Amino acid sequence: MKKTISLSVFLLFTISMIGQRIVYNGQNQINRYLEDPSFVSLNGEYNMSAIIQASDTDISNTSQYIAAQLSPFDNVAFGLDYSRHSYQVFRYSQMFFNGRYRLNLGNEFHYINLGASIGIDRLNEDRSSRENDLNTIYRLGLHYTNFNLTIGGFLNNYALQNDLSNTSLDPFTNIEGYTAFLSYRFRISDSFRFSPMARYNSYDELDFFEGVANLNYKGNYELAVSYKDNYSLNAALSGRFLKFIRVSYSYESAIGDQVFNDVHSVGVSIDLRPKENEIPEWLANVKRNREKIKSIKKVKEEPAIAVEEPNTEVDDTIVENIEEIDPVAEAEKAELLKYPVMTEEAPSDIVGGKLKPGYYIILGSYKKVDNAEKEIERLRANGAYARYGKKDANDDFNYVYVDRYEDRDIASKRTLAKQREKGFERVWLLRIK
Repeated sequence: MKKTISLSVFLLFTISMIGQRIVYNGQNQINRYLEDPSFVSLNGEYNMSAIIQASDTDISNTSQYIAAQLSPFDNVAFGLDYSRHSYQVFRYSQMFFNGRYRLNLGNEFHYINLGASIGIDRLNEDRSSRENDLNTIYRLGLHYTNFNLTIGGFLNNYALQNDLSNTSLDPFTNIEGYTAFLSYRFRISDSFRFSPMARYNSYDELDFFEGVANLNYKGNYELAVSYKDNYSLNAALSGRFLKFIRVSYSYESAIGDQVFNDVHSVGVSIDLRPKENEIPEWLANVKRNREKIKSIKKVKEEPAIAVEEPNTEVDDTIVENIEEIDPVAEAEKAELLKYPVMTEEAPSDIVGGKLKPGYYIILGSYKKVDNAEKEIERLRANGAYARYGKKDANDDFNYVYVDRYEDRDIASKRTLAKQREKGFERVWLLRIK
């Protein structure tokens, strides 16, 4: 595999590096944890990534990255990464141990992530007294997320490569500085998320602004384009295959005063658990989508809940923010009592092997029938009654629901009331046509 990657990279390059460049990882807009520890294992998955980037025909100017991420708890994650940068007779390597902690500020969409890394770096120059020169290094990261808005920054250090023939500077130096950024996520449709970002990078005497555009499709495919003012243009593409494997490619080209050969990167990431790990689909959605939820507070006179039909593979159903819902008026409670909740005596909702039309209050969705039945047994043990069914014969999900209504308004009000009950805070409304 290594020989195949090396040969592929070798065929891409025809010009030697003739200027200088910071050893940025070219895919840092997709694999942001490589430079900002506050993004370590942000998706909650256990995975391992390997990335190689190169910029000349001899493969002497290369960078390799190996990173592992572990998220044992909801708010705590760890990581270990190693990078090695080669430049002619120089070999520069770093190894970091990373930690991240999430401080929740009320719900899954409002939090602060704190990250810190500590490690060592080594500069190895052949036939020189600088061989195996070891130093202790660190990096810090922080970002604040409030629904769609994310603001943050990080302290870091990078290697700076300078060509021997064009500059009198040290051919390989280490520079320190900081990056500050602001981004906002737009929900274009059920499948697409668009996130523009502005960054300011300040490293020694090299200061530049950066604009980033990120397009995400169903959480499985990602396209990022980065424009660094007077520095470079960088595009990266990532795709998930077979649920476990994510492949990425990046291309960077110098612009402005910078002069260096085009840089290509190839990366492979392997998740050590499936994307859906036997958890309710609504919970997977909460972890995937940090987007602002419609507030019901401003329409409390006529409470309503978003109704959205999920996709077969990725369910982008809107989950209402319970903390923003005002208490239901006594008159409304009295009205709801006219519509009894579902019991075992109620007729079956399955017609022709699928759920009949109506509005269903969904507690969770499962690909395996066994898991849906286990959830129903758990609910019964706690004194609640539920059923499950599919939208149609081709549906991948078995929906566990606690009620069904013909009238949308009643279903919406009943859903809001259900969300105030302990253990049912994230139920949502599904329409079956």
